[in-house]
Amino acid sequence: MELEWSKEIYEKSISSRCWWYTPYDDGWSEGLANDDELRQIVIIEQSLMPIPDWANQIAERDIRLTTPCGHYLFPLNYLEILDAIGSQTPQDFIHGCYTVDRDRKRQMMDYVFCLDAWLAGASWESAVNELSALGYRNIDWHTVCNDLWKVMGEHTELKDLLVERLIYSQRWKLKACIWDDDLANEVGRDQYLGDYSSKYDDNYTKPIAGFNERSSPRIKKLEARIKELCPDWEDYLFNIEYGWLCAPKAFRYLERLIWSIGQEKPMQRVEVPVPGFLQCDNTYINQDLASEWWKAFIPALDSWWKGQTVRGKVANDVYKRLDEVTPIKQWLVRLLTRKLKRLDENNEEFTRLVSPPSNSRRGTKSLFKDEG
Repeated sequence: MELEWSKEIYEKSISSRCWWYTPYDDGWSEGLANDDELRQIVIIEQSLMPIPDWANQIAERDIRLTTPCGHYLFPLNYLEILDAIGSQTPQDFIHGCYTVDRDRKRQMMDYVFCLDAWLAGASWESAVNELSALGYRNIDWHTVCNDLWKVMGEHTELKDLLVERLIYSQRWKLKACIWDDDLANEVGRDQYLGDYSSKYDDNYTKPIAGFNERSSPRIKKLEARIKELCPDWEDYLFNIEYGWLCAPKAFRYLERLIWSIGQEKPMQRVEVPVPGFLQCDNTYINQDLASEWWKAFIPALDSWWKGQTVRGKVANDVYKRLDEVTPIKQWLVRLLTRKLKRLDENNEEFTRLVSPPSNSRRGTKSLFKDEG
């Protein structure tokens, strides 16, 4: 089938609406115009018209919202998209960007408690007593708290202000992150963390709670004093607000941020490798495992939509989830595969997850619970 490949033709297609967080999200461009694979995908789409509603929804929502920078539950989101295609049923809730389950939130709560205890002037032994009895993770809290107190050192006005701002930001993220059983209305109910709003979110089909972090008068006052004290205030506040719990290395980022506050140097100026004093390695996946899985996953997708047969643990799982081969499913899988390849080419967080640099600190978490 011949197709006049033009901006007008492309923008009328469903396939044009899936490119969030890729260069193609900016619309028609020279690179897009020269993408023969995408042209072939649009040709297939036109040959299948009219596209059934279930497939349209999967393309415009599930594939469009594919997690673009990795997720602490990698590769859950990608496998759930395959389940949606295989069952011909769009997902009700997308476990992707800004979505965090209760386990993750409880892990962060323990670390926030540590910071709160330090800020209150409590001894590290006092923090250990509570965490050993009530802490969510079974780790050596004696060593963690002792090391954290050493990293933080003596109290100064700037350290206290930065830690208070960090605690607020983490509590806001705990409250704002959603999951299918917690639409930002379960955690932090006793804390004012910015003015309330209600909105619809792409990840879900119901309204969820939202909170304007920077509307708090307390935070405005806190930040005003930080600006008076510290010429590097912009770097500090950016680093404190940056990052989400859904990031694979959210706790490693927190570790580096705490270290920088303890040294009273913004993260951008920390010159030495930051040690792993929070014992958080098992909260983020081993990047080598992620890379190994990814290298088998993409070829398995390519083989499936081409009607070929490949074998292996990853391929077997892919074929089982997608089930019977149909033209509509082949179009969706080919579209998804092209999207994933574009994400792998972005040289940002996603690329570093599936193609980790040699100097990147590896986690110890397995990809799947039954492998842990």
